[in-house]
Amino acid sequence: MTVEFTLPDIGEGLHEAEIVRWLVAEGDEINRNQPFVEILTDKSNVEMPAPAAGVVARLGADEGQLVQVGELLIVIEDRGSSDPSPPDGADAASPAPGTQPETAPGTQPETAPGTQPAVEHGSAARAGGGAGKRPKASPATRKLAVELGVDLTTVPGTGPGGRILADDVRAWAEDDLEPEPAAPPATPPPTPASRPTPAAAPGGLGWMEVGTHPLRGIRRSTARAMDRSWSTIPHISASREIDATPLLAARAELRDLQGDDGPPITPLALVTLAVARALRRYPVIGASLDLDGETITVPDHVGIGIAVATDRGLVVPVVADADRHGVAGLAAEIHRLSTAARDHALTPSDTTGGTHTITNYGSAGGHLATPIIRPGETAITGLGGIEPRPIVVDGEVVARPTLPVVVCADHRLIDGDVMSAFHGDLCRSLSAPVGLLL
Repeated sequence: MTVEFTLPDIGEGLHEAEIVRWLVAEGDEINRNQPFVEILTDKSNVEMPAPAAGVVARLGADEGQLVQVGELLIVIEDRGSSDPSPPDGADAASPAPGTQPETAPGTQPETAPGTQPAVEHGSAARAGGGAGKRPKASPATRKLAVELGVDLTTVPGTGPGGRILADDVRAWAEDDLEPEPAAPPATPPPTPASRPTPAAAPGGLGWMEVGTHPLRGIRRSTARAMDRSWSTIPHISASREIDATPLLAARAELRDLQGDDGPPITPLALVTLAVARALRRYPVIGASLDLDGETITVPDHVGIGIAVATDRGLVVPVVADADRHGVAGLAAEIHRLSTAARDHALTPSDTTGGTHTITNYGSAGGHLATPIIRPGETAITGLGGIEPRPIVVDGEVVARPTLPVVVCADHRLIDGDVMSAFHGDLCRSLSAPVGLLL
């Protein structure tokens, strides 16, 4: 008996997905619910579980190829194996006797040219993955493990359900039991977004090899979304630099009160809280416009997208019900989503339900900009970098840390007075942030 599995409709109006990486090959034995392929949609990376146990008879597409909903992904042949299938949600079972345990995809030398196999780190008592089981980790984390020479089966995961995070791999690599150094990767590893690499450095920020490249993945979805937005939405904008001294003072005091409980509170968390409160006061700013259907939809929730730069491009995970979080909860959720975005571990639910977006180009040194509204939304807030700048205080020009705040709105729905009122409300809240805590 053979099972033909096609790309399912995973919701949110998505009609296709890109094959990022096959986790099995033709001829491999596969267990029911074992992840067999990583796909990339406009929203997130997803590992698809196998619908049945058996032997992989055929793969339906090549890596990098776009597959439409309903098109063939994999053919699995049941050859009468008596091995029971693992329960839903379980990892792949141990290989059949007499065979070598399957190494997690991305850790074999043949899948990463120019690298050495990962070496075992620490004693067997410290092993976190267990022999014969595929460690739970994103493809980016697996690649990092190869580059650092870390065996993922020995790393205890601190993520949800024991998932191994990039920070777990880095911490393991920096342990006092140093692994043998891996050979340099074929492509330099991505640089953390908080420390942009000069453009002249291969593999750094803005680097791209000379030649023609296919438009795929996040870059493809971003290009389409921005083309649609700029072609159809008449943007209007308002900008102001506010004195960030009270904001930084509030952040420092909240951190002192917070102690070591959770991720540190950041100015972005306070801005997100201020935006969420302002959206409740001006709900039309969070509405969506359907010009063809001639309707305006005002949502019953506040979902704030946070633009995150990753090595694959810009992604926008969404803080759900942002107006119902306190500042500490927002800081924790922003940290979780940002980490998942950079580890390519976002789920579809992490990227849906947005009603407004915040883009913090100041983290890369930006000052003033005109951010482009995401399709389906009617406004976006942009933040420049907090730096000392001249500002008038009590009739005198002094140097104070200032925060540039920009709001762009869809003029088809938002008039200038409404945009200015929203922008002014936001700036007043950030200038006196103690009011956000009431």
